[in-house]
Amino acid sequence: MTLQNTLLALLVIFIWGSNFVAIKIGVNSIDPLVLLSMRFTMAGLLFIPFMKWPGWKKARMIMLVGLLMGPLHQGLLYVALTYLPAGLMSIILQSNVIMVTLISWLLLKEHVGWRTWSGICVGLLGIVVLFGGDELSTSMTGYVLAFLSAFFIAVTYITQKKLGKTHASTYIALMCLPVAPFIMLSSFFVEGTDWLNNIDNINWTTVGGVVFYQAIVLSLSHMLWQHLIAHNPVSQLIPWTLLIPIFAVAAAIVLLDEELTRSIIFGGLLTIAGVGIITFRQIQKKTI
Repeated sequence: MTLQNTLLALLVIFIWGSNFVAIKIGVNSIDPLVLLSMRFTMAGLLFIPFMKWPGWKKARMIMLVGLLMGPLHQGLLYVALTYLPAGLMSIILQSNVIMVTLISWLLLKEHVGWRTWSGICVGLLGIVVLFGGDELSTSMTGYVLAFLSAFFIAVTYITQKKLGKTHASTYIALMCLPVAPFIMLSSFFVEGTDWLNNIDNINWTTVGGVVFYQAIVLSLSHMLWQHLIAHNPVSQLIPWTLLIPIFAVAAAIVLLDEELTRSIIFGGLLTIAGVGIITFRQIQKKTI
């Protein structure tokens, strides 16, 4: 990788890590599912003018990914962040790599060697350490929602394999806009309409900034990542994603004054190490 591509990769990882802090700020200002529906609506509307119709078969697959990614993965993620620190959430979400591996082994009958199993065990040990932290006593609901969110992103990644290459703007528009009304509707059932009664007290500058970051900056970062994948070996790019929780924890400490507890340090390092072993083993298999 060139120095320019390395810096661009770091920029993308920084944006993805900081996204947990952005969501945390947003859900402290407005109901999480309302915020998520705003993000999906804006992203869908912004990218519709640039989309290319892929045909109904592929469009339905993209919408299915949107259903898994939006109301399920992202919806659970946003609600979980009303209970858990942003840094901790970023670490828990890394468990999706373990889940993808286990689902592929159980359902798709993919071979899992002893090195990958060692990574799974190390990662699960890290999760156990995280569960031993002080947050568990007050945030069991948050932990459950966080792991459900990780499960659904794992299912989403497996579903995405069936899509193949997709035009970037088309993917974002069809993934976001069709499910946005369902997210807003679900907010009425889950969260009620209290936010409408307090609409004048909402800090719309903060909410607007978070929605802008999510709908535009985050979407463009995914496009940039696809560009990097097209011009660099995947084996040189994927390891950078292991830095996401590190950037997230650092940003949460600086911007949200979150505490760096021993369980987060040791549990996080073990989880990232386990995910790293699995990731590098997958890369090794593809290059053999």
